[in-house]
Amino acid sequence: MAPLIMNNNFRDFIKNNKMLATSKGVNWDIPTGPDGTVKKGEGWPLFRMAGNPRIPYWLADLGTDIKSLALINAERSAQGMPPITRTMLSNAWQDLIKACAIHYIYVKGASAAHASQYIVRTIRVIASCCDNAEPWELSVDHIATALKFASLLQPSGQLARGISNSVQHIFDFYCLTDRTPLLPAVSVKHRNNRDDTSNFRQSLSERKRSERLPDYNAFWELIRIVFTEEPQTFYDELRFAQAKILVLCGLRMGETPLIPADWCQEFSYLSKKGIPAGEYGGISSSIALKYFVEKRSISDKDGKLLYPDIQHIPEIFREIITQFLGRVLLLTQPLRTTLKKQYESNRIFADFQPDELVAAADLYPCLTGNPFVFEDDEETRLIAQYRKNYDIDVLDEIERRQLLLKEQGGKLKNVVRQYFAVLRKGYESLTPFRTVSGAPCKVNFRTGCFKISEMEQLVRLKMPSKLSPLKPLRTTAGSISPYDLLFLAPIRALSEGRNDGLCDIRKYCFIGILDTVDLRNHYYKSQSANTTFFQRYGRDEENQGLTINSHSLRHVQNSELFRMGVADTIITKRYGRRTVEQSYQYDHRSLLEELASMDLPQAAQGVLSAGSSQVLAMVLSGKVSGPVVDEFREIQKTMGDEAAFLYLAGEADGFHVTPYGFCINSFVTNPCPKHLECYGGCRHLCVTDLQTHQQNLVGLREKIALAVNKIEARVSDSIGRTNQLNHAKKTLENIDRALACRPGEKPFPDGPDLSVQVHQVDLFEG
Repeated sequence: MAPLIMNNNFRDFIKNNKMLATSKGVNWDIPTGPDGTVKKGEGWPLFRMAGNPRIPYWLADLGTDIKSLALINAERSAQGMPPITRTMLSNAWQDLIKACAIHYIYVKGASAAHASQYIVRTIRVIASCCDNAEPWELSVDHIATALKFASLLQPSGQLARGISNSVQHIFDFYCLTDRTPLLPAVSVKHRNNRDDTSNFRQSLSERKRSERLPDYNAFWELIRIVFTEEPQTFYDELRFAQAKILVLCGLRMGETPLIPADWCQEFSYLSKKGIPAGEYGGISSSIALKYFVEKRSISDKDGKLLYPDIQHIPEIFREIITQFLGRVLLLTQPLRTTLKKQYESNRIFADFQPDELVAAADLYPCLTGNPFVFEDDEETRLIAQYRKNYDIDVLDEIERRQLLLKEQGGKLKNVVRQYFAVLRKGYESLTPFRTVSGAPCKVNFRTGCFKISEMEQLVRLKMPSKLSPLKPLRTTAGSISPYDLLFLAPIRALSEGRNDGLCDIRKYCFIGILDTVDLRNHYYKSQSANTTFFQRYGRDEENQGLTINSHSLRHVQNSELFRMGVADTIITKRYGRRTVEQSYQYDHRSLLEELASMDLPQAAQGVLSAGSSQVLAMVLSGKVSGPVVDEFREIQKTMGDEAAFLYLAGEADGFHVTPYGFCINSFVTNPCPKHLECYGGCRHLCVTDLQTHQQNLVGLREKIALAVNKIEARVSDSIGRTNQLNHAKKTLENIDRALACRPGEKPFPDGPDLSVQVHQVDLFEG
């Protein structure tokens, strides 16, 4: 039985990271519910701790993993065992999760995404599969169980690899368990590249890795929505602009929220005499989009530093991008003004003095965004008018009408009373109603006021996750204030988001950025109804069920640039990548498109036919080899390009596809006498990566192997049996050689030329 005493290494690991958390101002204790969940705003803001505001990752769940538990209970049910209920993890497991989050963010400089998805999640999965064992009691069987369920949860193997890494780099490296190491027990199967048929293409027109491209219908429906539909809310106006950036610029989803307000960088091009280049047929000016590259952040002792870069805008997109980003800048200007005041004063209600007394009716729009405090018969008309183009003048008109209704003793909406009753519940003594002289009084929404400093204190206590982020963003070029970002938006303004109202962006005091989580929810299906763009703006029921992977938009633009012949170095520069190899991961051209994009030598274009030109493209790209290719290269080396092209024109009349591979031998004069017998050892056979060719060879091998077994089972000394057996074994050997070759290789480089007609000797010739 495993000892119940805590491992000393485990105790030290927790102690050291708890001290580090204290030095960083992080409260170690996280209040949890019975199931391990944490109330909103009370967990650890990993994204702020890591200095990376792109996606708001929180440590807000210290219970068993829901998805893992579902698989465990399904297995228990099949065995007739009762299900396990979701509960909070033990204190030791909670401490380990928190210690690892602190260690990876502050010591290893990991991003919030890595800490959340690859550290916290994997440890929770392990904890859920260990049958109530404490961390130091883990055994090989526990890890094997966790890996089994992880493979079922994510067939891609990503979660299982994350668990293996956590075991290796946390449990084994720091010797946190009594049985160390745990990882050698895990059998890791190294995938043979030759057995991987995921990249095989069935035809020349099939795209490689086409699953990474967007669905055709979803792509064009998204284009129709964001470029032609009228946005239903202020939020959607900003979301549509972000979607347009993804389509036109191919940015990553996490790069759009942090585009700066001064997004445009202009370039002018002059001749040596100072004359605009446009007068000479060139381009006089161009613009570039400023942004922060997501995967090139730099870490220091205080967290992540954003890496600024620019992306040049093609002239064809210049006008449209300038237009809709200019509109976003105009629409968000009131929010920018408010956020700047909050940033400079470090206060919530920056338009008021701390000791100022303000009526509840005047504070309600600041807290909720809803400008309709008093009942107005024109409310529906004014909301519809505002949503036509989100004109600030309409908000000014609403404010004038509300002031007039207040002076005339208009009817206060019940929702105002309800809101302040809920907000002050349990804190009535902290924020009492006061008279205009400042003395506390009974609840009175007509003449009663709140002291601003008291209301700010209440808001910080009751709504910490809703406060505007006032911490500047750190970049490699300095810091950037939060109000200098472009896509500012009200934080959870329910009146605008889901209550069919509007948000007064001039007064609302909770301002943030339209982050990645919000945008992702409008591309993918979720449990909430009417969430995605397709569900709310789709033309019919079929389109309303569509979803799209936003990153696939980056893939489709990369492929299109490759198809149009743009240099890979330019593509790499455009997307802020480090190496050209990264760009080719986004290349989804078909083989025909790859060949068509190749620039053949000028001397070859007038000599080669269409079929021979295709063969030349295959030769130059290294996708085919064989005797004709070897002869072509030898002639090119010794006699020059022109002689080599003439040879190719005569010998390689086209690109031949056999059931077992490619053949570029010329059959203009006579057909191949050994047609469909390439496996006999013909030197012209070239192995491909087509799955059908592999399947044909495997199927043929099974038949030949069966024939060999049958022949050997028949006992006979006849010459016919011996010849038959030798031929079958030789064929089987040739097939194995073909299967062992990589695409583009020739299995029989020194084999006979089976295309040559064998001279038959006439026995009756005298």
